[in-house]
Amino acid sequence: MINFTRIAKFEFERVLSESIEYQNNEVMQASDIVKNMALIAFTRFAKSSSLYFSLGNALSTSAIGLHVLNAMRCRDGVVTPEQVINLMASVLFCNIGIIKGVLEDDDGENQKISADKPAAIDHTHTDSSMWSYKAFRSKKFIQDVSFLDTNTNFKIVSRAIDYADFFGGTPQGNIVVDETAKYVRAIQIISLMSDNNYDRKMVEFYLSAKEAGLIDEKIFKNLAEFRAKWVHYFWERLYPDVGEEILLLRETSQGRSIVSQMYSHL
Repeated sequence: MINFTRIAKFEFERVLSESIEYQNNEVMQASDIVKNMALIAFTRFAKSSSLYFSLGNALSTSAIGLHVLNAMRCRDGVVTPEQVINLMASVLFCNIGIIKGVLEDDDGENQKISADKPAAIDHTHTDSSMWSYKAFRSKKFIQDVSFLDTNTNFKIVSRAIDYADFFGGTPQGNIVVDETAKYVRAIQIISLMSDNNYDRKMVEFYLSAKEAGLIDEKIFKNLAEFRAKWVHYFWERLYPDVGEEILLLRETSQGRSIVSQMYSHL
């Protein structure tokens, strides 16, 4: 039987070893922590029933996160252990709350979706139906897992999780958008736009967002219109969130390849 979690872990560690892992002893220690975080995330995402927020998406976004860190190293000469851990924790876990049953307080059809007691969720829907609650649930997941809670700066990671969702809506009010939060949001967008199976990913993204009730039918009446209008939507709504990160990725050959792949879809 194919162990997809093991395959994802191997690929993640390959990218890690080719980017920042051997910068210095402190970053090597941080890399060991990140490897354990990746295994925790991949093990959960292997059970996801969401079309879009799958193990494949978790691997894709985390690999791009590592390429962003490598580009930061090339630009600045160094990345700190704190930057490595907080960025990768944010990327690996910003979507994990979409998975039903991932929290300690989840119980069958009753899922923890707010600070109140768990609420009944229709079991006939896939995990994509949890999209609107995933930021709250992702932060709760980090607090529930002691290894994550003790090794991350929860304030930084929490802000990044709140800002990561580029389609489900950004929290209202006075939002602090720091470097980590900006990078995590950009990574989510770049992962979708640069995917090797872009056409399929667009269908998966649309169907997942539609199941979650996030498709504005005034803008996208159906899948065909979504696909026809998406490039315009990207340039108008999403490009401002990735412009700086595109320039950053150009610092490395791997980053330039990602950017080139993304532009080939525009």
